[in-house]
Amino acid sequence: MKLLHFADAHIDMANYGRHDAESGLPLRVLDFLKSLDTIVDTAIREKVDLVIFAGDAYKDRAPSPTFQREWGRRIIRLSKAGIPTLLLIGNHDLSPALGRAHAIQEFDTLEVPNVRVLSRPCFLNADELGLPVQIIAIPWISRSGLLASQDMSAADPSAIFANIESRITDLVHGWLNEADPNIPIILTAHASVQGATYGSERTVMLGADLVLPGSLVKDPRLDYV
Repeated sequence: MKLLHFADAHIDMANYGRHDAESGLPLRVLDFLKSLDTIVDTAIREKVDLVIFAGDAYKDRAPSPTFQREWGRRIIRLSKAGIPTLLLIGNHDLSPALGRAHAIQEFDTLEVPNVRVLSRPCFLNADELGLPVQIIAIPWISRSGLLASQDMSAADPSAIFANIESRITDLVHGWLNEADPNIPIILTAHASVQGATYGSERTVMLGADLVLPGSLVKDPRLDYV
């Protein structure tokens, strides 16, 4: 099967510079949108079986309607092409306040065909996907959400993240044990990996990262991470 995977679009990262006279959009945003168009065009032209977006459509959880329109136009093209598309929630997409909508909530609320928003860790088997693949998805986990459900001190972020990482590791191992070993398994996550080397885009990250153990992503049962 053919898979197209991308992440960290941040299409509205335009703090300065000129605007396009015709569209009114910042020229930097047009650059991002051209890249996004290339991704969507490739998915449709190559007739991929699955698209995975691993989080962070915008720079924060409150994008302007104009940027939402531009992002929506591209995702709807995938939907109309009949390409199953998974959208993970990233840290920039998620509100720190419990119960608030995230930045790509509308695709879930409107039940857009062929588009599935993943806001919680989950395991999708081949039957659920309608494809010969299994997906372990780990969207961004907010500290506020964990604090709301656990008796933990907000003053100790290291303990909070250690708790999250331990729980996720246990979840992933459990799903790997549950998975069919004869069908490929993909792990997609909006997280950092222990021991990874970062590029210049690291500067757009917000706050402390969720860090997955290197041993977890190197599990031989995983076919693609």
